[in-house]
Amino acid sequence: MSRPGPRHLRSRPRPAGASVAAVGKRLTYTAKRAGGVFDDWLVRRVVNRAGAHELHDPPPPEEPPVSADLLNLLRLLGVMLIGSGETTGRVQEILDDTARRYGANEVQFFVLPTGVFVRVEDSRGSAVDLQAAFTDTLRLDQIAALYRVLDNLKHELPSPVEVTEQLEDIIASKRPTAVWLMLLGNMVLTVGLGLMLNPTVHALAGYAVLGLVVQLLILLADRIPLLSLALPVTAGAVVTLLAFGFPHALGGGQPSELLIPAVASLLPGAMLTNGAIELATGSMVAGSSRTIAGLNKLLLLAFGIYIGLQFLGPQPPDVADTSQLGWWAPLLGVLLIGFGHSWRSSAPPKSLFWLLLVLYATYAAQRFGIQTGGALLGAFLGGLTAVPTAYLVQRNRNAPPTQVAFLPAFWMLVPGGMGLTAVSELVTSKGGNGLQVLVNVLLSVLAIALGVLVGSGLTNTRKPGAASMVDWLLPPADQHPAGQHATGQRAEGQRTTGRSEPGSTSQSNQCGTSESANSS
Repeated sequence: MSRPGPRHLRSRPRPAGASVAAVGKRLTYTAKRAGGVFDDWLVRRVVNRAGAHELHDPPPPEEPPVSADLLNLLRLLGVMLIGSGETTGRVQEILDDTARRYGANEVQFFVLPTGVFVRVEDSRGSAVDLQAAFTDTLRLDQIAALYRVLDNLKHELPSPVEVTEQLEDIIASKRPTAVWLMLLGNMVLTVGLGLMLNPTVHALAGYAVLGLVVQLLILLADRIPLLSLALPVTAGAVVTLLAFGFPHALGGGQPSELLIPAVASLLPGAMLTNGAIELATGSMVAGSSRTIAGLNKLLLLAFGIYIGLQFLGPQPPDVADTSQLGWWAPLLGVLLIGFGHSWRSSAPPKSLFWLLLVLYATYAAQRFGIQTGGALLGAFLGGLTAVPTAYLVQRNRNAPPTQVAFLPAFWMLVPGGMGLTAVSELVTSKGGNGLQVLVNVLLSVLAIALGVLVGSGLTNTRKPGAASMVDWLLPPADQHPAGQHATGQRAEGQRTTGRSEPGSTSQSNQCGTSESANSS
C-alpha cells in the first residue's frame, strides 16, 4: 500500500471557471504590453522624422500667394475695363498696377476682348483663373464711377472686398436716363450726324424718324434675346424699307443718304479701331478677333440693307438735292452729337460742357486735315487730337475721366461709315467701286488708330518719375506735395483723374504715398 506524497505536492482539483478567467487575464495583460510597445515604437519613429513639436501643434494651413478676395477684384476690374472700351494692352497695364499696389507681384494677366485670365505662381506651382467679359459696353456714368474707384486707389488702399463691392454696385446700378430721353437722345444724335455728313433740309425729318426707330429696336433687343442676335440685320432691313419705301417723304429723294446716320449707333467703328491699335501694339489675338468681329457686324448690316432692297425691288436713282444748309450746319451737328450722346449713353452730371469741348477740338483737327491733306490726314489728326484734349480736360475740377470725354469724340469719327457703304455696294453688284471704298475704310481705320496711339504716347509714359509730354508742356496748376496730395484732392471736391497708366508721374508719386502710409 503506497503512502501519499508530501502535502504541498498533492494535486488539488481546480474548477473549470477559474482556469478560463486566468487565461483571459493573461491574454489581456499580453495585449496591453504589446500595444504599449507599438505606441513607443511609433512615437520614436515620428519624433525622429518630423520633430517633437509636430506631435502637439498641427501644421499651419498653406495660404495661397494671392488672396481669393484680391483675385475676385482683379478679375472683375478687368472685365469692367474691357466693357469701358479700353484696349487689352491698357487693361493689362491697369491690372498690373493694381496688383502691385496690393503687394501681389507674382500675378500675371492675359486679357482678351471676351475675358480675363489670371495666373498665380509661387514655389508650390501655379494656378489659372478666368472671368468672361460683358457683352455690352458700360454706360458713361458707369465708366465715370469705375475710374473714380481707380482714382481712389491712388490715394488710399481699401480692402479688396470693399473695392469689389463698389464695382458690383456700379454694375448693378440702374440707368439714370429715362426711356423717353434715350429715344430723344438717339434722334438728336442721328440728326447731328446727318448735319455733318449730308446737311440737307429735306433729310432732317428722315434722320429723326429713323433714329427713333433704331433706338426702339435697340431697347427691344435688350428684352428679346433672339432680336439681340439679329439686331444688325433687322435694323439694316427696317431702315432700308423706310428710307427707300418713302424716299421723298423722309429723304427728299435721296434715301441712300439716310442709311449711315440712321445706323451709326450700330457701326463697329470703335471695335475696328481698337482692333487696329491692338494689332499695332502686338496683341495679335485680341486685335484679330476685334477686327473680324467688326467686319462681321458690317456684313450683317449690309446683308440687312440687301434684304430690304430685294424686298422693295428696283429703285430709281437718287434725286439731286439743292437744299444744302450753310457752313454752320456741321458745327450745329457737333453740338447735337454732344447732347444726343450724353442723353443716350447716360453721361455723368456736369460733363456735357467738357464733352462738347473735346468734340469740337476733334472736329476742328479733322476738318483741318481734310482741307490740307485729304480724308486720311483728317482721320489721323482727329484721333491724335482727341486723346490729349480729353487728358487735359480731366485735369479740371468736376471734369469727367479721360475715357468718358474721349469715347464720344472717338465715336464721332465714324470709321465704319464708309465701310458700310462699301459692303453695300459689293452686295449690289458694284464690285470695283465697293472694293476701292473698302480699302479706303481700312486705311481710315489705320489712320485713326495711329493718331490715337501717338496721342496716347503724348499723355503717358512708362518710366517711373518721368512726366508725359503734355504734362511737360502744360503742367497741372494744382500740384501738391506728395504727403498732401490725397488730402488736397478730397478738399477740391473729389476731382477724378480717370487715369491709371502704370509708371506715370502721378501714379508713381501716389504709389509711394500709399506705401509709406501702409508702412507707418
